[in-house]
Amino acid sequence: DDDEAEAGEIDLGLLMGTTGALQALGPPIRDGAEAVVEQINDGDTEWEVNSRFEETNTDPTEGVNGAQALVDADVSMILGALLSDVSLDVAEDVTLEEGVIQMSPASTAVEYSLLDEDLDGTFTWRTTPSDAFQGPVAAGIARDELGAESVSTVAVDDAYGRGLSGAFVDAFEADGGDVLAEELIEGGGDSFTAELQSALAPDPDMLYVVAFPAEGQDLFRDFYEEFDRPDMPVLVPDGLQEATLPADAGQDVATFANVTGTGPGISDDIASGLDAYFDQVGEGGDGVFVRESYDAAAVLCLARVAAGSNDPDDIREEIRTVTEGDGEEVTAANIVEGIELAADGDDIVYNGVSRPLSFDENGDVDTAVYEYFGWTTDEEGDAALETLDIITG
Repeated sequence: DDDEAEAGEIDLGLLMGTTGALQALGPPIRDGAEAVVEQINDGDTEWEVNSRFEETNTDPTEGVNGAQALVDADVSMILGALLSDVSLDVAEDVTLEEGVIQMSPASTAVEYSLLDEDLDGTFTWRTTPSDAFQGPVAAGIARDELGAESVSTVAVDDAYGRGLSGAFVDAFEADGGDVLAEELIEGGGDSFTAELQSALAPDPDMLYVVAFPAEGQDLFRDFYEEFDRPDMPVLVPDGLQEATLPADAGQDVATFANVTGTGPGISDDIASGLDAYFDQVGEGGDGVFVRESYDAAAVLCLARVAAGSNDPDDIREEIRTVTEGDGEEVTAANIVEGIELAADGDDIVYNGVSRPLSFDENGDVDTAVYEYFGWTTDEEGDAALETLDIITG
């Protein structure tokens, strides 16, 4: 019986896009999950993680095919996907139908919260906060930090873009601001002059741009080359939280001084095990959603061991058990010890490298921490991200 898997075996599916629209963000996110696999497999434990990777190419159809391949290989828990459109299709077409666990480290679309609301139990989880949080945080920055009375939005036409820009618009208007234009752009395009023209025509105080690096580099190239608005504030989200974005857009960091953003934040007050995490991924391996990926892998492995079974129903019942309540603290520093404690039936509480991982009834992590960031140059003169503020929701 596959549900009674041999003790010591942890089967973990990794469903991620490391090419396509997320080729700049995907590989480090995968490495974050693989870091947990390496720690356990190299540690002093009889438990071994068998990880199987399926490439989505940041495409919903390929994501569905990859998820089905994992399910057909008797994988009960899938870490992924990354792009919200991929995660939504995977859940609707595969994981909810098959009854397996899906935990995304990067999909922030608001509608992801509601996928399993009609089912008995939680099957879809995520270790990054919903855009239901990020939208109001960005709107607060637009109003309070940037002093904007009016805004136009430009967003990629997918679940992430529509959902996040919608949450931003609702919060901005609720705070008394005026939204003058809302433009959608097609992913994969290489010129967005027309959409920028429409967004800028009503003369807003600022722009809110929701996109990924593939679109962002071309959009910002058009913005700086075609429009004389060098001082107009532009606010971006986590999808564009990429140090190389200025250079990819053909600009230097000084020119990019009008661009700031919001993304998953790390507060030293609430993150745990960071020294061990950096030992594993390296200082250069950290990045947007990498810590969330590490945490997702850790939680799934701990829950699988605590369940003593490969049955997804048993595993999902343990996800909250290993992240909440009383018990021995487990972090990146003692993840292997945590596996052994869970195997012995001892109570444990995993505290993540991104944040404490308390999950609400929808499987959403309910500790929202955001970074307000900008671009700067490091000691070598290379472009780097700079934390301007940490906002805890």
